[in-house]
Order: sequence, then structure tokens, then C-alpha cells
Amino acid sequence: MIWKNISKFFSFVNPEIAHTFAIFFLKLRFYSKIKNENLPVKIKKLLFKNPIGLAAGFDKNAQVIKEISDLGFGFSEIGTVTPRAQYGNRKPRIFRLKEDKGIINRNGFNNDGMKKIKERLQNYKSRIINDNSFLIGINIGPNKDSTDRIRDYKLLVQELGSYGDYITINVSSPNTDGLRKFQSVKHLERVINAVKEGLLKNNSNLKKKPVFIKISPDIEVSIIKDIIELCVNKNVLGLIISNTTVSREKILMSDKKKEVGGLSGLPLFRKSTEILIEANKVKKKLKANIFFIATGGVQDGFSAYVKILSGAHLIQLYTSLTYEGPLISKRILSELKTYMIRDRIKNFDKVRGMASSFEEALTLAKKGFD
Repeated sequence: MIWKNISKFFSFVNPEIAHTFAIFFLKLRFYSKIKNENLPVKIKKLLFKNPIGLAAGFDKNAQVIKEISDLGFGFSEIGTVTPRAQYGNRKPRIFRLKEDKGIINRNGFNNDGMKKIKERLQNYKSRIINDNSFLIGINIGPNKDSTDRIRDYKLLVQELGSYGDYITINVSSPNTDGLRKFQSVKHLERVINAVKEGLLKNNSNLKKKPVFIKISPDIEVSIIKDIIELCVNKNVLGLIISNTTVSREKILMSDKKKEVGGLSGLPLFRKSTEILIEANKVKKKLKANIFFIATGGVQDGFSAYVKILSGAHLIQLYTSLTYEGPLISKRILSELKTYMIRDRIKNFDKVRGMASSFEEALTLAKKGFD
């Protein structure tokens, strides 16, 4: 009941203020820990207690890692972190599309910077009460005014690499001018090499410290093959599919739909899933041993199952947390368990990536395999 009332209150408050309040309430820790069923997923050496994670953007500054764990998520991604603290773009910069269950943001990597966030990560890791089964990703990106963005990636990994279970290279935010050009293989290879150099400073490498690359849903399908081949050659563990989109579907109803920025939430579901399916086709064709984290429009067990059928190993969400409330991980996992019973599967390996189209994924999730 308390979560329902808090969520209702947040819906009437400015989105950025509501986010600040959400972090504050979590820090107060007046709620009961949510106990979810374990649905373990193993990706190489990483063992996730369940496949539902909180995407980058919520806990930008590593302030509520333990509290997010207590909400029942299997993992969380902090950031996007930049070397120096930055304010981001001018406010207002977050807009709810209530009628569409979406959000448009043009935040611009607002965060406290590498040094402060490193201190918080050190403090979190030093606590005895931490849940070691809860994994942490660190999402990194360059400063907006950086004169050497490649160096920024190296510096970030060098300083923060030891504190994350995996690293996410963000080259796909639409809110930092010129960032998406780093998705081209020529530039992306330079970024990966810089990350590799940064890891070596931590006595690590791309095999020991898993690295994901977060790509845009607006990417050309022809580039996906090149990116996956590069990932295989460079020992990058996989892709996060996807970031927010700058495209606007004609069916959007909200009067905020024309705001500039990246669109997330339910309106992104089809687009991000179709990119996931294309990536999975390339993976199969190349017999590539890489993994996919799916994000974009997941709001219940059905949409999560569609992502799994489309090739996802793990699921991330954020916008749906805003609309559905903090109990969303429990609901999704419970519903996923129901699909497993219906389809008589012990784990998702048997059905992962079976769908060759978005429509097929919807049909399989709705009707099963009989």
C-alpha cells in the first residue's frame, strides 16, 4: 500500500523532482525488503540471481545500490558516469508521456563525476552487509566538452573498472552531440582499445572484466553485423539493446511528443525488439558467442518474455518503474515463472532467440509452443 501511495504522489510531481524524491525515500529504508524467486542466469563468469535489472539513469551517482538490491532486482547499472562532474543540459529536460507510457529525456549525462562516484563505490564495497549475488554494472561516457573523448573512456575504466562486475560503453545517447558517431566500427574500435588500456592499469583485461556496448535503436541494420564481428574479435561480451530513440511514432498521443530528446518506455518496445532480433540473427549466422541485454519498453512478464524469445539473456528497465512502481521486478519474475510452467521449460535457454520476427515473438509469448 505504501508503494502505491508513493508512486501516485510521484506522478503529480515534476519528473526530475520526483526522481530526487525517489532516491531520498529509498535512502530512508522504511520499506520491507522484497523477496523474489531466483531465476539464475549465467553469462560466462557472471551469475545473475535473476534476469531483471535496473538500467542506467536511475542510480546515476551510485547512491542507492543496496536499496535497489532490496527491491528485488538481479542487478543495477549506475551512470552514465563522466570523468568530470557535469550539470547536463538545461532544464526542463525530462517529460512524461503519460498517455503513451513513455518518457522523453535530454539530460546530457548529468552526474557527480568519476571521483565522487568512485568514493561511493568504495564505500559500498567495504560494507559487510552487501549482497554479493547482486551485480553492478558501470555505464561510462565522455564529458560533453571533452577535447579527447577516447581518453575519457580509458580514464573512466582505469579509475572505476575495479568496482563493477561489468562495464558498459555508452556510445549511443542522443543527448550528447556527436556521441553516436562512435558506433561506427572505425571509432568504436578505438574506444574498445582505450577501454582495454584502462583495464590493464587495473591488472585486468576484456576477458576478466566483462564489457558491454550500448547501441542505439536508430542504428542502421547493416552496421550491426560489423559491430558484432568487432565484439567477437575484441572479446567484448555483448550488447545492450537499446538506448533511447530520437524517432517519433505517429501513434503517440501525448502533447509532449515533440520535445527534443531520447524517447523511452512503451513506445520504444517494438523498435528496440526488432533491433534485438536482427542482432540475434547476425549472432546465429556468425555463430558468435556474445550476449544481449534487452531494454526498451519492458513493463510486465509478457514484454520481458518477448525480449527473451527475441534473443535477450538479461532484461533492463527504468521507465516502467516510473509508471508501475517499485514492485515491478516481483511482478515480472512471477509472470515469467508462469510462462515457464505453461511452456514446460526449466530455464530460458531452450526458447531464447527462437523468434525470427517481432510478430512471431508476440505470438509465441501469447500462445506458447503447443
